[in-house]
Amino acid sequence: MNFSAYSEIWRFPAVRQAVFLGVLGKAPWFGVMVVLTLLVVGDLGQGYASAGALTAVFTVAVALASPLRGRLLDTLGLRRTLAPSLVLLPLGFIAAPFLGYWALMAVMAAVGLLAIPWFVLTRQLMLAAVPHHLRRPALALDSVVTEIAFMGGPTLGILLASTWSTGGTLTMLALASVSAAAILTLLNPPLVSEGRTDTVAGRGGIRSWLSGPVITTFVATVAVAVTLAGTDLGIVAASRAMGSTAVLAGVIVVWGAGSLVGGFLFGGLPRGAVGLTPLIAGLAVFTALGALGTTPWLFAILMGLAGLFCAPSIAAISERLGDIVPENSRGEAFGWQGTFNTLGSAMAPPMIGWVMDGHGWQLGLVATGFVGLALATLGWIALRLGRRGIARRRAA
Repeated sequence: MNFSAYSEIWRFPAVRQAVFLGVLGKAPWFGVMVVLTLLVVGDLGQGYASAGALTAVFTVAVALASPLRGRLLDTLGLRRTLAPSLVLLPLGFIAAPFLGYWALMAVMAAVGLLAIPWFVLTRQLMLAAVPHHLRRPALALDSVVTEIAFMGGPTLGILLASTWSTGGTLTMLALASVSAAAILTLLNPPLVSEGRTDTVAGRGGIRSWLSGPVITTFVATVAVAVTLAGTDLGIVAASRAMGSTAVLAGVIVVWGAGSLVGGFLFGGLPRGAVGLTPLIAGLAVFTALGALGTTPWLFAILMGLAGLFCAPSIAAISERLGDIVPENSRGEAFGWQGTFNTLGSAMAPPMIGWVMDGHGWQLGLVATGFVGLALATLGWIALRLGRRGIARRRAA
């Protein structure tokens, strides 16, 4: 373990910018998603199905725009890519509390298309700032920061919405996220390494960097997304079965804490010490073992062990993409990764929910782990076969 690597990467100004502005940008954005549901159900008097439909429209818009937004970062640079968002997003969120349901859905679709690509941005900043041998701790730190934002943002949103105006909270959180993006735009840190330009991208588009290893990395992204989304559902179902909402809050905290610890430990490992497939396998297996949690305490412990693999798996995916995709196409590649992450997150709830409805939350967690492990294994086999094929062609 080499935890001194964290002090090394902290010396780079762009890393500090990615951490501080990443938290200020991501946490409110996570909170926006929760408060948006409260606005639809509470202020507009709609059902949860309507809230889910609006969230789905927003999520699909983000997923569709993500590759294009990433490519614009590669071709136009940070300032010109974010400029329209900095102007139009505040207008949309200021108007949102005063709109009816269908008008709000239209505005949220537009907002999704213009959303700040925080997850693409912070990874690019980290990769551009540090030398190759420090990529792992940098990306691990980014995953830990994202985990903190994921836990803190919704909590802050619910707290503010319950003590203040739901519409006002929605606008305030959105403006906080946009403000962080505005500061980042003013600083304008480079998105590629020193000595290169961030305005010249690969001329061949996706075909210039898409390869077998990239495709298998996208499969790994789906595997992790399915596992995490299925776990979310499993924790809720298990907590209801145990008859306590306190269990839900406690297990989510332990699960998130496990992810924080795992991400920190992963960043201290030397490159090559553990691969992506073993990490996803560990995530899948320990998620399935959560089915053995017959008491709240045992369930929380098992979910905490599964959480140890969450942030490392996400960081390892980013690390692999950073290694195999040309530097001037990383934005587009990370954009596509976001799209495949959304795909996996959308696949899991109906699939795992169907298993839980018919056979209980325990089998649902087992199914979650099985699907994640199967996808990771499929990607690993495809990668091995692809490498063998390349070796044979070279030998011939």
